[in-house]
Amino acid sequence: MTSTGWSGAACLRCTWALKQLVVFLTFANVDKPVLEAKPLSNQPMQKSVYVFGHSENELQRLIEQSRFFGGLTEQVFLGAGLASGMRVLDVGCGAGDVSFLAAKHVGASGRVLGMDKSSASVAVARERAEAAKLQNVTFIEGDVTDLSLEHSFDAVVGRLVLMYLPDPVAALRQIATHVRTDGLIVFHEMDATGFRSLPYSPLFEKCAGWINETCRRGGIETQMGLKLHQAFVSAGLPAPQMILGARIEGGPNSPAYEYVVQTVRSLLPMMEQLGVAKVEEVQIETLAQRMRDEVTSGGGVIVIPPLVGAWARKPL
Repeated sequence: MTSTGWSGAACLRCTWALKQLVVFLTFANVDKPVLEAKPLSNQPMQKSVYVFGHSENELQRLIEQSRFFGGLTEQVFLGAGLASGMRVLDVGCGAGDVSFLAAKHVGASGRVLGMDKSSASVAVARERAEAAKLQNVTFIEGDVTDLSLEHSFDAVVGRLVLMYLPDPVAALRQIATHVRTDGLIVFHEMDATGFRSLPYSPLFEKCAGWINETCRRGGIETQMGLKLHQAFVSAGLPAPQMILGARIEGGPNSPAYEYVVQTVRSLLPMMEQLGVAKVEEVQIETLAQRMRDEVTSGGGVIVIPPLVGAWARKPL
């Protein structure tokens, strides 16, 4: 079961996603303590560290994640005005899914350049583009914290990128130098504190706790989505237009259980290293089924953390 306020949003390369529904979600999580907001850094940019790593399992998780969130990102692109003929830069492209989605919007007359600092990710993205016979998208290695590109772009996009950077304000400021005047800057980031279940699902909430605590200890900004307004303005950009959307899932056939478990699986080495959870405690091989059984036995639903889309045009 999935609820919706965004009808007809298609998830790239995933036929089941046409049947999934999405929902605009605005709620105060009164059952959890209010978290103190940390100021966004405005210091000289440091190199970023991706706590999930770049293993084969992580690349597959990124592909599945894109299938899961693709409809939400498509709505952000539509709202921002990504259109035919545009030249688009996708920063932190991973395995290429956001680039492929952007390529669909810009069409044959447009171009998309995907960039990621992981050579393994770029190789997979190139293979997938070739297999899909996409002619309007290419991929290169590069670090968002150290951009050096010859051409300007009509739009720069990124999904779940700024949350991993030590200084998202400096990153946005540098990214903006590669966008033409009146060009678009579009980001889609998570509020990872937004896990929720009804009725309360202890195992799902425990997984949410593991994920958030590992990210917190690893230096990830888990509320980057809610901080996009502050980041844009601090970077000298106009206040962005923002929307929020989330997946609400239930029933035995939802892909949400596997999505959560794959996130835990990718983080598991870091969880152990940071003292958050042990392999024996997690029991990863049976985790998805146990979570599914727990949620469905109570006829419940789970809320996957919402993503916030923000976009603005580069001023004169």
